[in-house]
Amino acid sequence: MEQPASLALAWTLLAAGLVLIAAEFLLPTVFIGFVGAAVSFAGIWLSASSGGVGACLLFCLVFLLGLTAEFLLFRRWMRAAPITNRADNQGAAVPAASGFALYVGRPARALTVLAPSGAVEIDGLRVEAFSADGYVERGAAVVVTEAAAGRVTVRLAR
Repeated sequence: MEQPASLALAWTLLAAGLVLIAAEFLLPTVFIGFVGAAVSFAGIWLSASSGGVGACLLFCLVFLLGLTAEFLLFRRWMRAAPITNRADNQGAAVPAASGFALYVGRPARALTVLAPSGAVEIDGLRVEAFSADGYVERGAAVVVTEAAAGRVTVRLAR
């Protein structure tokens, strides 16, 4: 009679662990994920001691399928989230490091709001930029003052 109760507890531990791991995807604390993994593994261990090898394999399979489903759902949710689907900074080109120096002193136009980073257009080329003046409105005229480390630095044109 004790075996079904132990398997019910094992299923509960496995489900609780998967819920905690799912919470880790939404609240990245590391701690919640480790606790979720430990609770899930406790459920798997309990299934092995109560139901034998077959039950343990079933629990392992359910754990792996649940974890895979959580990961895929999280990736799908993140692609649709507004914070990762911003169209205003997509496609910013980063020119090769050796080509940065030729932009210094050139006029440019802010393609996005620079707060303080964003994208500018220099001679028809979209380049990631950092504003030395802080916030710059989209469309503002700027001048490249420095070029290094994967982007250019700009100042408002006077």
